[in-house]
Amino acid sequence: MGTESATANTKPTNSAQPTNSNGNAFRTRYMLLIGLIVITAVGFSIANENFYSLANIGILLRSIAVLFLLSMAMTYIMLTAGIDLSVGSNVAFSGGVGVIVLTTTGIPVLGFAAALVAGVAIGFINGFFVGKLKLSAFMITLATMALARGLALVIYDADSIDVTDPVFLWLGGTSYGSFPVVIVFVALVYLVLATLLYRTAYGRDVYAVGSNEDTAYVNGRRPQRTIMSVYMLAGLMAGLAAIVTVGRVSSGQPWAGLYLEFDAITAVVLGGTSLFGGRGRLFGTILGVLLYGIIVNGLILTNTNPYLQSVIKGSILLGVVLIDTLSQRRHNANG
Repeated sequence: MGTESATANTKPTNSAQPTNSNGNAFRTRYMLLIGLIVITAVGFSIANENFYSLANIGILLRSIAVLFLLSMAMTYIMLTAGIDLSVGSNVAFSGGVGVIVLTTTGIPVLGFAAALVAGVAIGFINGFFVGKLKLSAFMITLATMALARGLALVIYDADSIDVTDPVFLWLGGTSYGSFPVVIVFVALVYLVLATLLYRTAYGRDVYAVGSNEDTAYVNGRRPQRTIMSVYMLAGLMAGLAAIVTVGRVSSGQPWAGLYLEFDAITAVVLGGTSLFGGRGRLFGTILGVLLYGIIVNGLILTNTNPYLQSVIKGSILLGVVLIDTLSQRRHNANG
């Protein structure tokens, strides 16, 4: 999955082409994550014998499909040293737009298109202010998080809207046995995004901007366009996630996607992508989502107090941020 170095002057250990030592570090992290996945799964299966049932595995895969989509987009953003707090609210907003268009026209294709356009529109706003105007990604996406959630509440009038169109519900709601179709779709999206990130000049730009935006600009790259594009990609993924969410629950809901931005950030950093940009891989994100999803599913299956679940989730996020910060300091100290 390596590519050419993003730029001659960019720090080599943060470039799109990892050094051998970085490659070894990622492999070590992958093995650690896989080990944690196995240990966690075994632990929950001992606590509740239904954990390994086909029905629960199907529930697990269906529940993390949306997180997969958002986390892959969040990986792109964090590779540019950015962050997007609006993705969860954007799921509710874009889903609301899609559902309203569907119920108004009765044409599912228009509903799909409306959801995607609405999602990209929020992404464009984020990208314009962060990439073009160089404002704080944290503050801008915090603002659009409130904006998108507010618009969703207005669209839905603070109530859910039932959806019965079989075409609109197919992607998120169809399973063959216990296996949800949406996981195949997620795998295809992963292949596209991985190819884009590792096999194209655009992917090298993403890594270069996160490694050193000023150096990337000097070397002929266009950081502003790259930054705008990753936020628009996140908007597109939010639109897709909205379609999947509506299909899964057969309704559009104003509180859809609540706290998903924090889940995505946790999973991405857990998978090895740095909050400081320039370092990370999509495969690590997939493992991070899977581990995080198993933990959440296991906590629910073992009837863990919901408030305690929030404490555990917050502790995981705090832990991975601390580890990433210490890793970045060590990386900077080593040059």
